[in-house]
Amino acid sequence: MHKSLRLLGAGVHTAAPGKNYPLHAHTSWELVYYVRGRITCPVGEETYAATPGTVLLTPPSTWHAEQSRTGYANRFLQVDAAATHPWPRLCYDDADHTLGRVFDALVRENDSDELRALLLSELDLRLRRSAATPPTTPAEQLVIEAERIFEERFAGGLRINTVAADLGISPSGLRAAFTRLRSTSPQAALQAVRLRHALSHIRNSTLPLQAIAELTGYHSVSHLTRHIKAATGSPPGALRRAEFVLEQ
Repeated sequence: MHKSLRLLGAGVHTAAPGKNYPLHAHTSWELVYYVRGRITCPVGEETYAATPGTVLLTPPSTWHAEQSRTGYANRFLQVDAAATHPWPRLCYDDADHTLGRVFDALVRENDSDELRALLLSELDLRLRRSAATPPTTPAEQLVIEAERIFEERFAGGLRINTVAADLGISPSGLRAAFTRLRSTSPQAALQAVRLRHALSHIRNSTLPLQAIAELTGYHSVSHLTRHIKAATGSPPGALRRAEFVLEQ
């Protein structure tokens, strides 16, 4: 970690639609991780479109602002570092939400200077690595963030309209991004997550089908059975019996 790197402040900021943050500048770096919404961010001579998982890094004495298109939430850090510190101006989180977890930990940590220094060191390393890696496009980041939501909330009757609203995009825009980047629809991608978890329960547990349906977001046992049979050619009971025979 650069010898002058020091965390000066950390916090959370939320804003309603149309509630912009005016042009301002800091004497330190400002690192912002966007958690929710779609935001247009003028930074110096550039303008960036931020979506969930976007990280914007603004050097000292650089004018910047946030224009709220949908309402948004972010995590921000004020960091003392050289203006020439080798950070990217823009990067995106990965599918495991690694950067988001470090930002959250730095915002929460108030007791240990040693732990804050370790977390800041980890963040510094990850950001410098990302500077050497071509960033994903905003559309790719939207799809990655949608896939993360699918994995986290597939069991709760999740709807694509809800995911799109959380990402600050229209359902048609989300469908277009999935079609172009994944050659499938977001609904099919969500169903694939549910199916994968359901098959794991069927093959590796003795849970009744009703419980599996409830755990994986299917409306009923018949709904679960229909999807399992369409995907594998066999009903759940036959798959479970086959697994039992293989284990003998």
